[in-house]
Amino acid sequence: MRHYDYIISGGGCAGLSLAYRLNQTVLRDKSVLIVDAEEKVLNDRTWCFWTAETPPFAEIVYRQWSQIEFVDPKFQQTAKLSDLKYHMIRGIDFYEHTRESLSKNPNIHWLQGKIEDIRDFSDGAAVTVNGVEYSARWVFNSIYLPALFQADQRRSYYLLQHFKGWEIEADRDVFDTSTVRMMDFRTEQDGDVKFFYILPFSSRKALVEYTIFSPQLLPEEEYDLHLKDYISRQLNIENYRIHSVEQNAIPMTNQSFPRAPGKHIINIGIAGGRCKPSTGYAFLQIQRDVKNIVETLLQEAHPFAPIRRAPRFHFYDTLLLHIMAGQHYSIRKIFRWLFRHNPLSRVLAFLDERTSLFQEILIFSRLPWLPFLRAVYQTRLPRRSGRTSARTWQGEAPYAHPRETVER
Repeated sequence: MRHYDYIISGGGCAGLSLAYRLNQTVLRDKSVLIVDAEEKVLNDRTWCFWTAETPPFAEIVYRQWSQIEFVDPKFQQTAKLSDLKYHMIRGIDFYEHTRESLSKNPNIHWLQGKIEDIRDFSDGAAVTVNGVEYSARWVFNSIYLPALFQADQRRSYYLLQHFKGWEIEADRDVFDTSTVRMMDFRTEQDGDVKFFYILPFSSRKALVEYTIFSPQLLPEEEYDLHLKDYISRQLNIENYRIHSVEQNAIPMTNQSFPRAPGKHIINIGIAGGRCKPSTGYAFLQIQRDVKNIVETLLQEAHPFAPIRRAPRFHFYDTLLLHIMAGQHYSIRKIFRWLFRHNPLSRVLAFLDERTSLFQEILIFSRLPWLPFLRAVYQTRLPRRSGRTSARTWQGEAPYAHPRETVER
């Protein structure tokens, strides 16, 4: 059995981010095996995030924007981001950049294959790839394994954030290249949360995405029908070309993903719960997490860095998921109040879990209070089977979609 210091299961955002950060420290002398089922030679996803600081992987940021727009049938707002910028990194640029850097280190090894099993033992862990076992002192897993996630249907909420986007090119100038349309709720909600999202790349090119928070995926043709209708009716574009199609589904749950399924195994990325349950944004959370993991390895010789998250944000996510899952109130109205009655900087800081308790009190004081009071009461009780559980997601890795994907 071939042995390494570290095995990284999954060569996506979390796995390559961890390897990249390890390679920038004295831990570059450790032997590392990176395993992934794919070659990562396609632009298969996109990550977006906002920050006032120099962004992670600044050298490969594909686009950045200085304004954000919110639209619904009763309210429209375009606001400057001030010192913040909304950034986008393409998957292919990320893969090529990290691989180029890591390939210069002879201690880093690559293996393409399907990971069939991860097991823990007394002084290390092992992964089985294509029937062959490889061992390491520590295994970092970024691949969702259903056997490691036991759903608590009575006390937790499970939805999907699923979306499909078209990168289109119009026959005329139509897009404002300085502005991301973060949410456009001008579509029927039908008891779920549905909106459109636009990332403009030029005055004629943009990614136009249809996003839904609900328990189940839609029939494939329904995404296309809504995209066609929105582009025609709301954007007033009749003639356009579709250059690429992006699609994915991300779990939205307040149940904790297992962080350490073994004494020598640690879950990272979405498999480790590094995706905000109520929004789906993950990139910055992943970067902060791998930074903490590497620092813990350096200082304490183990990777089990504590999750640095104030418990109250888990509570806020639970309230929003409860409202979404139970159809007690229109989420469209809540977001309208959120953007209408708060400065944009405070909204984004709240969504990024960087607000103070005082700022959060200000935010909630300007939201409709009844749905939240009801949610506070009802989330203290075990959930009954029946109507509520019918609106929960059940199943295996919904975000392991075979198509090209875009992530928050």
